[in-house]
Amino acid sequence: MGATYWVQIIEPGHPSRVMSIDDVVEVGRDCDGLQLEDPTVSRRHLRLDPTAAGLVLEDLNSANGTFVDGQRVTEPTLLKAGQRVRLGETEIVVHPGHKTDHDTAGPTGADIVTDRVSEEARRLSAASRKLGRPGRLRPESGSA
Repeated sequence: MGATYWVQIIEPGHPSRVMSIDDVVEVGRDCDGLQLEDPTVSRRHLRLDPTAAGLVLEDLNSANGTFVDGQRVTEPTLLKAGQRVRLGETEIVVHPGHKTDHDTAGPTGADIVTDRVSEEARRLSAASRKLGRPGRLRPESGSA
């Protein structure tokens, strides 16, 4: 087992998600690792192997190919933080990671967005009360 890396998975029709890669994982529509619902991805599309040198990607003879920063991958490739892997319509963005001593889960992207929306709703509500119009928020003129 090598280092830990983080990948962001951007799959059409699904919210972006982040997962840690600290052991070899297969990616595809029908595999034991990271499963995608993208119909343009092969059943067993690619393998990610975290090593001390970096995260190694290997295409598993996928039908539509695997691309790193727009270039087709035909042999095992060492990925660097910030690189973008395209498989079908799905994109995987590589991030450096650090293993921790604790297995703790933080907030999800949806939690963060909800918190931001809630903060904005509170701010708008307070502004509306100052104008003497509680509960009646209207768009600024000229906006849709």
